[in-house]
Amino acid sequence: MWTVPALLDELAADPDNMTRKYRAVFAQGRGVAWAKDDTYNARHAIPVTDLRQWVKENLAG
Repeated sequence: MWTVPALLDELAADPDNMTRKYRAVFAQGRGVAWAKDDTYNARHAIPVTDLRQWVKENLAG
C-alpha cells in the first residue's frame, strides 16, 4: 500500500508522469471534476451515458 506522502514524492520526482498524477490526486480522496459544458463531448455534441444507463442497455437481460 502506498501512502499519500510517498505518492506525492514520486510525483515531485517525475511531474509529467500522468499515472503518478492520477495516483496522487485520487489517493487524497478528492478526485477531479469539471463542468460538463466544458468537455470535448459537450462542445461537439457527442452523446455520452453514465454507468447505470450503459449497464441497463448492455448487460440487463
